[in-house]
Amino acid sequence: MKGSKKVKIIISILSVLVVGLIGWQVLKTQTPDVKKIQRMNKTSGVNDRRITKYPFVQSATERETETQQEEVDIGHPKIEILPVPETVPTAQSSDAEIKEFQAWLSSIVKEDNQKETEQEDSSAEVEENNEFNSDLETSRIKIMIEDQWKNSLETYDIEGYMSAIWEDNFFYVSDMGTPDNQDDDLIIRSGQQEREAALNMFNTLDSIQLNLYRNREIEFLSRTLAIADYDYELKLFSPMPIKTNPSGRMIFILELREGTDWRILEWYDFANPDP
Repeated sequence: MKGSKKVKIIISILSVLVVGLIGWQVLKTQTPDVKKIQRMNKTSGVNDRRITKYPFVQSATERETETQQEEVDIGHPKIEILPVPETVPTAQSSDAEIKEFQAWLSSIVKEDNQKETEQEDSSAEVEENNEFNSDLETSRIKIMIEDQWKNSLETYDIEGYMSAIWEDNFFYVSDMGTPDNQDDDLIIRSGQQEREAALNMFNTLDSIQLNLYRNREIEFLSRTLAIADYDYELKLFSPMPIKTNPSGRMIFILELREGTDWRILEWYDFANPDP
């Protein structure tokens, strides 16, 4: 009798432990990992790099106008624009993600419609914070690109040239004049690689002349991210014969850090095909 009583007690204890363990496992699977979610939100930086401003996102009025035009003029061919990416890529993004963003930018370049009204709306949205002066920041960006960066390139000033670039997380992408073939695209994924490429150019060429032509005013994606859009012509002089002088269109993504310096973070080069 005593033995059977002990067995019953042991069985009861084991049953309680098993039920408790099962309940704990169920609760664990249903409870989100709060720390993991917090880490993802902290490291993703999605909000800071989300695309919400012209020329990236159409206004409601523009979408309605285009819809009305399609209904009236069904037979008119329309340029296909790739879907708008949600965020701007970073240097940690894969080559495929960078090329996808580059392809989308290329579609904007091909369309090349000037939309002055949306520019004004974009500036108004950014200036909701009274501490942000878009006119002042626009002027600072223009001086940085059109004076500091350009002059440093033409005078072979490598330190001045690199001081216009955020060396960490910097990348450069060129379609090499073949927008329909991404297999030959050139991607530079660090400031150190860009420094080496610039030094190689300085050591090879006798003279560099760069002409810049601004396509539109500076656009602000946020208070710390901006986009600059230029046509360019390069005149290169070398002891060896040069096949061609590069030209095309370059789009810069610039970042403001610690409220002090605007520098180039990303550089998309859409070169004209060789003649």
